[in-house]
Amino acid sequence: MMETLEEFVSKMDDRVFLPGLQREFVWTEDAIAHLFDSFIRGYPVGQVTLWDTDGVDDKFTAYRFIRRYVDEDGRIPPAVLDHEARRSNEQANTDNIICDYLVIDGQQRLNSAYVGLRGSLFSYTGGRGGDRSDERFWSEKVLCIDLLGNPEFSDASGLPLAGDYDFKFRTIDTFDPENEVGHEEMTDGTHRLWYPIRRFVNEDGEALPGPEVDDDVRDQVNALEISATSDQRDILKDVASRVAMRFQQKVLGYELPSTTVKYDPEEVHEIFTRINLSGERPKPYQYVQSLLATYSPYVEEDDSPFHPRLILTKEMERMATNHPVFEKKITRKLLTRCLVYVANSDLKRSTVEKYSEKDEVRTIHEQWAAPGEMGNAHGRFEQALRDTFSTVEGTGLTPRTIPSMDLIAILTKFYYVNPAAEVTEENKRAVFRFVAKTVFTNTFSRSRGRAMARAVNEVYPNGDGEVFFGDALLDAVDVRLTSKHVDDAVDRARYNTTAGEDDRFTHSGVAAVLALLDEAHSEHDIDNLAVDHIYPVAQREAIAAANDGEINLHRIGNLQLLNSSENASKGDNLPDDWLSGKSDGRREFIRDANLYPDGNVSIDKYNSFVERREKLMKDWLTERYAASSMNP
Repeated sequence: MMETLEEFVSKMDDRVFLPGLQREFVWTEDAIAHLFDSFIRGYPVGQVTLWDTDGVDDKFTAYRFIRRYVDEDGRIPPAVLDHEARRSNEQANTDNIICDYLVIDGQQRLNSAYVGLRGSLFSYTGGRGGDRSDERFWSEKVLCIDLLGNPEFSDASGLPLAGDYDFKFRTIDTFDPENEVGHEEMTDGTHRLWYPIRRFVNEDGEALPGPEVDDDVRDQVNALEISATSDQRDILKDVASRVAMRFQQKVLGYELPSTTVKYDPEEVHEIFTRINLSGERPKPYQYVQSLLATYSPYVEEDDSPFHPRLILTKEMERMATNHPVFEKKITRKLLTRCLVYVANSDLKRSTVEKYSEKDEVRTIHEQWAAPGEMGNAHGRFEQALRDTFSTVEGTGLTPRTIPSMDLIAILTKFYYVNPAAEVTEENKRAVFRFVAKTVFTNTFSRSRGRAMARAVNEVYPNGDGEVFFGDALLDAVDVRLTSKHVDDAVDRARYNTTAGEDDRFTHSGVAAVLALLDEAHSEHDIDNLAVDHIYPVAQREAIAAANDGEINLHRIGNLQLLNSSENASKGDNLPDDWLSGKSDGRREFIRDANLYPDGNVSIDKYNSFVERREKLMKDWLTERYAASSMNP
């Protein structure tokens, strides 16, 4: 039987695995470091519950722990995957292993210990402007202990030290030339020596002999390139040796409280449920994912099992690769929400008891596994997701310009319930207007989103719809667009100067106003339209000088929709100049489609032009949409 942390970690992915019912690994690097801090101080960390699988006739699905964890959603570069980095647990081949135990409580703590002692974390570091598919924008971190941090020593004969134990993840030079392991002198002069804790164990997770570790630690101190006397260096070696010994005794030797149960699979499922309902409760989406994985495999694909956790992860990565604008939002939580919306359920629960009901989970299973047109399992759901993102991206909307990603789940349900619906220009415009109205009314909430998702079944009872009727969904939650909504939206709408190149509509208010003015642009596909300033930003100084210096070029009254190529050819010319080069018919169309007020658009008329145009927008939108009801 395992007792110490070392014994547990050395047996993980060898004799100890995870059951499918465990939820995803979610601990952050700070939480992992905090766990090891608790170990070294001898603080309690909670009990581990193990299921003894002897005699259950392989009636379980075993998953591996994550050793090298990708602490990110979105795309993962091949070079990162080549380092065996993983975002989610992979299934273990029980034909080639001896599985003595499955962990049914304590997974987060054990996997954190595994990552800290034997693994690493991978994360994206490129910011908004980097390419997530380029490994140069990624880093690998390992958990380190400060060998010079000991509560018994605040200094080494004048050399300032931290004076306490400290664990931190530090970058190594896998992808990033910067290596944060080793000596660090803080701005206040404090000296630290960051030592990877995986150097305390061998490749199998077994503790290295004490003398071997002590020699290595002393060599690290001897190699320090600091100005120190021989006495100071001797003190540093003594401090480091004491910290290393403390780690071996208190961390590797930490007696992890555990209990073993021996029941049949159905009873273990009930134990898991009760543990999660009485202890630290998972979020509903995590619990649903665990239940989905519990019943794996459900479907045979070419004589191969269908494993929900793996399928969900692959679909998330595929969607993130194909739709990079949304990749930070394409998460397991979002896809799970899409699934439960499709099953006419939701994730808003103060508790997760409802998902203990087998019938509800079975419904989610069946909806997910429904074949697509080609007969491929889970193909219908995946096609609905693809159609949803193609529709939304085709409108130019981004995470910045939609009020909630729950709208993605609603649209996914529309395409799922109505498999004949396609990504047409009509549907793109319908979705565009629907999003605009939710922004105008500023009343979208998760509860309304759930109600709209349920209303999809009522609006399309036969599942033969081809056009998205967003107005009917708004009616279902009693949302009415009023003149005040219109006035507030037009007044709020501004161009977002920090938006990226992929943000066609740079503010939700801009998207809303221009979406409801789009009917005059029906000759163009909506994804061929672009937003730009009528009076160009490049001419700011000249425009300000001609208008007594009081201007705001980012108001909605100075923004318009044009065909992308026409918008590009306009350049930085003033409206008088670029309009004069158009034919009479084209010039009239541009003015009418974008609600230009009567009169000229000379440089000295900017403020008057914007104010009158915004008044026209309010009047037009109020007359067109602010009615007592909105019929599809």
